[in-house]
Amino acid sequence: MEGSLPLADVPREKRVELTARVRRALAGAYLNVGVMHAQAGRFARAADFLEGAAFVEPDFPKVQYSLAVAYFNAKQFDKATAPLERALAAAPEDADVRRMLALSLLNTDAYARAADLLRGDPRREADPSLQYAYGLALARSERPDEAEAIFARLLAEHGDRADLHVVLGQGHAQQGDFDGAIRSLERAIALDPKVAEAHRTLGNIYFRQGRFPEAVASLRAELAMYPGDFKTVHTLAAVLEMDGKSDEALPLLRWMLRTQPQHADARYLLGKILLAQGAAAEAVQHLEIAARLSPDDASAHYQLGQAYLKTGRPEQAEQQFELFRQIKDKRRGKTP
Repeated sequence: MEGSLPLADVPREKRVELTARVRRALAGAYLNVGVMHAQAGRFARAADFLEGAAFVEPDFPKVQYSLAVAYFNAKQFDKATAPLERALAAAPEDADVRRMLALSLLNTDAYARAADLLRGDPRREADPSLQYAYGLALARSERPDEAEAIFARLLAEHGDRADLHVVLGQGHAQQGDFDGAIRSLERAIALDPKVAEAHRTLGNIYFRQGRFPEAVASLRAELAMYPGDFKTVHTLAAVLEMDGKSDEALPLLRWMLRTQPQHADARYLLGKILLAQGAAAEAVQHLEIAARLSPDDASAHYQLGQAYLKTGRPEQAEQQFELFRQIKDKRRGKTP
């Protein structure tokens, strides 16, 4: 263009300024389109554009908050957590951001932090759903006494609710009161036969009691209603393996790992079963991944050592057995 300077002749400071202006303009455009999609209820699509804004200009006003809200409303809680943390760091007194972060953490199994954030929520006392979330976070972060008080109050104020009885049952189970847990869970199922986690929790209790047929029946009942629940699939596979029915466990674990390849416990259990069945070479592949994903899991190192022995690798086997011994000694309080 006539009268324009070649880019190389533009002073460095001017180039930096122009680049910054272009980045801000692009981030603003992405943000505006993302907000439009969010206002129309297309939250996953909104997140796509807001990701672009955050990539171009991470500190652009409102971008982290808007991205977090889009993820949250799209129920992509694992993705919502990081931008919510950044938004809360920028506005630590923002109760809405704190609340969304707490609920995202609750949905990604970070129960203790979720409970801490919900404890001081100004809306919690007047909002039964937040009370429930708070009690759930307490129960699953191994604070059952506090959780039971919350749920007892909710039951008194709002009557019989199946989901409350489920969490009460889980709290009883954490305390070792299996009879109380079973009563609560059976009450939950009586109120709502399809209530989530009731059959799975019963299955876990029966598993711990060595009542394998009842555990299998309960876990299969949960899967009949919620076939994609990985926790239930893994527990069912573990019960079948303990009950001498490893052939039934194998397809469950292989299916699970097709969609959850980084699931360390499923890798370990599959490798253990394959090793017991004589497929040591394939077992090594799974046990190596399990040991890498869970380096403090003594059992994974022990089984991997056994698999190395079976495949003629004694030096690598001894390395794994030494790791196994170190982890065991550390847990017993011994110094290496």
